[in-house]
Amino acid sequence: MSMIGWDVPPPENGGEEDPGLRGRLLFFRIVIVGMLVVFLGRVLWLQQTQSAAFEVLAADNQLATLTIDPPRGEIFDRNGAPIAVNMPSFDVTITPAFLPDDPEERQRVFQRLSVMTGVPVTNTVQQRALVQQADQALVSVYSRLSQLYGAPVDETLDNAGVVPQLPDSISEIYETYSFAQYLPAVITTGVPITLAYRIEQESAYLPGVRVLPQPVRRYPSGEYTSHIIGFMGPLPDEGWLDLGYERDDRVGWSGLEVSMEEEMAGLKGERQIEVDWTGRELRQIGDTEEAVAGLNLHLTLDLELQREAYEIVYRQLEEIRNTPRRDYYTGETILPEIESAAVVAIEVNTGQILAMVNVPTFDNNRFSEEVPVDYYLGLARNDYEPLLNHAIAGQYPPGSTFKLVTAAGALQEGVISPNRFLDAPGRIVIPNRFAPNDPGRSQEFVCWIYQTAEGSHGAMNMLLALANSCDIYFYKIAGGFNQNDEVVQGLGIDRLYNYALQFGFGRTQGIELPIEAPGNMPTSNWKAINYGEPWSTGDDYNAAIGQGYVTSTPLQVAQMGAIIANGGFLYRPSVVHHMTDENGNLVVRNGDGRLILVLRDQDGDLSYQDRQGNPVPANEITIPIQFDQDGNYIFQPEVLNAVEVDRQWLDIIAEGMHMVNAEDGTGSGYVDWLDEFGISSAGKTGTAEYCDNIAIEREWCGFDDIEQRRILPTHAWYVGYAPYENPEIAVAAFVFNGDEGSAASAPIVREIMAAYFNVDSYAPQSEETDQPSTGEEVVPAQPTEPPAEVPTTDE
Repeated sequence: MSMIGWDVPPPENGGEEDPGLRGRLLFFRIVIVGMLVVFLGRVLWLQQTQSAAFEVLAADNQLATLTIDPPRGEIFDRNGAPIAVNMPSFDVTITPAFLPDDPEERQRVFQRLSVMTGVPVTNTVQQRALVQQADQALVSVYSRLSQLYGAPVDETLDNAGVVPQLPDSISEIYETYSFAQYLPAVITTGVPITLAYRIEQESAYLPGVRVLPQPVRRYPSGEYTSHIIGFMGPLPDEGWLDLGYERDDRVGWSGLEVSMEEEMAGLKGERQIEVDWTGRELRQIGDTEEAVAGLNLHLTLDLELQREAYEIVYRQLEEIRNTPRRDYYTGETILPEIESAAVVAIEVNTGQILAMVNVPTFDNNRFSEEVPVDYYLGLARNDYEPLLNHAIAGQYPPGSTFKLVTAAGALQEGVISPNRFLDAPGRIVIPNRFAPNDPGRSQEFVCWIYQTAEGSHGAMNMLLALANSCDIYFYKIAGGFNQNDEVVQGLGIDRLYNYALQFGFGRTQGIELPIEAPGNMPTSNWKAINYGEPWSTGDDYNAAIGQGYVTSTPLQVAQMGAIIANGGFLYRPSVVHHMTDENGNLVVRNGDGRLILVLRDQDGDLSYQDRQGNPVPANEITIPIQFDQDGNYIFQPEVLNAVEVDRQWLDIIAEGMHMVNAEDGTGSGYVDWLDEFGISSAGKTGTAEYCDNIAIEREWCGFDDIEQRRILPTHAWYVGYAPYENPEIAVAAFVFNGDEGSAASAPIVREIMAAYFNVDSYAPQSEETDQPSTGEEVVPAQPTEPPAEVPTTDE
């Protein structure tokens, strides 16, 4: 061992030895030896006491767990037509670590990649040319601002609209992501499959270039079904991470995509791999836990009927827009603003939704890969709320369509007999209950006919009142009347409320779509709480004809028509017929909330498994499961409640609705129904006054100083069903600001019924004449009774 540095050299020139120097050296020796002892002791302690913990940490650095994303479930209509599918999309990427080290070779790879993809190797020259062509004064101002705030100059000029910023070039992408050597950086997305194949074929000459497949959601039916299907987007918030999602996952944002997210998302798989210090995969450890594909949804929608219904609504709105109206105040002829409508078509004996149309609509394909900010904000700021499913979430006064509920309650409670006639002048005046002798505090109620040449309806019984939509008749049977020797007790709001709930108003009905609105069915207590005022006879009168505080959704109005048609049953509305796994096996949601896989063998025997493949005993299955002789699943309708109205009274109401569509009924003025094709129908018109934010902003709401009454715009309603004798389908149509229901909405329902029954212009084309075949009478299906095994639940 060398002693250099340890022995003290002898003093020069024969001088005496410095004792201080020897002491300092001794001190340093002791310090160094002490440090070595401490280090050795620390190493020994770590080896003896912490080795296990460090082994775990080393293993964590060496092993990695990769998740495997499952394919998302797809959506089909009742006939198997695709509505939402997963399409392969291809991203072209470069991985910096695998690109050539030599700059010239790397440049040749970039040039070849640029030729194939169209992405420039560099766009510096082009960007400078754009800057030179722009207004130099603005360029100078915004360049200084960018320097002041530390923002990129190119980005600032682009945001200011001075100089558009060209997309990143290959070189810029390489430089930006060169810090992540082994992570693929995307050059371009959505390349055609033919180009993806070409790049893969040349991969030997393009080191570091890879094509990565990425599934993209596509919606073949687009804007026809966008409110029902919805769209997807990135995780809305951090809470989704707690549910097992990863930051780059996409989830449903609206429609079925969000309400059925759990079912369609599937279950992630995983595999464990060993990696080197750079993070590159070396080998797989153990077995792969395969992902479980999401469930496919098979809807009750008839996509062809859905498309036809949308086109019917669109044509009708165009016709109304181009039909001049007379302005009440100025007398001028104006074209109305007609931008919104909704339609619901439903099977009356099952609750299955056949078509659900919303206008205005949107193209959910625009959200397939990203959320386009400008497009989304344009929709969100539209007064008519194109992103909202108005068929289930729009809440509007139902107008005279609600008279069906008033009629049912009054007949069942014995308020009126169907044959009793009541006098129905064009107007009645109701004294104030607290000041009956003060005519100034009396309240006038008018019928729609008061503004016509006829002026009044005369004597009306139940059938005539429904056929003519007589307001005065329904005022009297709902709120009571005692004048001129005519005494009617009146149903009252509390009893009317009870029947309205049975018909589905004032409550959600449990359709699979999100944001279903309950509408509003008021009571006397409701008004006291919300307005601090007592309930009045005038409130009874308004509620009787679907005005005042009553609001409903188009779905609820359609359900009301279906209840009359099927004899008194409120079915849970459904847009999902059934679900299947990737192999086509039925999957059901059990009563306990579990998803159950139903396996059917060749003999028709059923066995059950959970989503992880574990067997489930048959005695744990709590819902009915049936197949037809061809092995097709039979839809199981659910009865929410049966209305407490005798069948004889429902038949009276149905007959009155039939008279609505007959000659001289309110539904026949603008429509030739389908009787010539052997299909009779029944229905009810509605014209509902309103004054919402849109009407206020556009100054549509006014007051007539001479007649001392409000002048309000009106929505157009119609609900009907067919065939009258053996009902199959009920259709409700709503047109925002549509004016009269008989003119605006009834033609929509007529055309949709014709499309459903394939008659008139919707009849199959004859091969010989190439004309619609209308010679054969349509034989309607026989009515079905509610299944005995379906449970009845009150909600």
